[in-house]
Amino acid sequence: MTQQAITPGVLGDWQLSVAEYGDGGDAPTEFTLVRGLTEFTPPQIEKNLEDDGEFDGSPWGSEVATGISWTAEGTVKVPRASLAPDPGQEILRKAGRGVAEEGMVWCKFTKRGSTEGAEVGVADVTFVEQGGPKTDITTAELTLTGRGALGPVDTGGDGVEG
Repeated sequence: MTQQAITPGVLGDWQLSVAEYGDGGDAPTEFTLVRGLTEFTPPQIEKNLEDDGEFDGSPWGSEVATGISWTAEGTVKVPRASLAPDPGQEILRKAGRGVAEEGMVWCKFTKRGSTEGAEVGVADVTFVEQGGPKTDITTAELTLTGRGALGPVDTGGDGVEG
């Protein structure tokens, strides 16, 4: 049996799209692509583990998951002040200055070429523009902290948005 070689993907395979949160409810059907991503960490799942071992039992420890959460992080190039802002970045910037529902967005994470679709969820946004030397490109760091579960959403089969 011949084993097929692994062709690694690149982080540029990921797309992030967002929509304003509004009043909750079901996920929207229209999302805005966030352009200018230079670094991206797709949603990372983290379990909260609690010790459920016994004093009089085995010396082996035991832990059980009592919660699950996710975060995604990235860096975007921010357009110069004289250029039109990116609509996706503007949704994130606005939410990054809000609290409660005004600080949340709908997020859609799509992997180009994937036939499994995408994941969608609600996240609280941190959007911080960076400083640096006068020769640096202006960037912003973003953190999306999940507010509940990620769920599957269909991308039409090609895993690519416009």
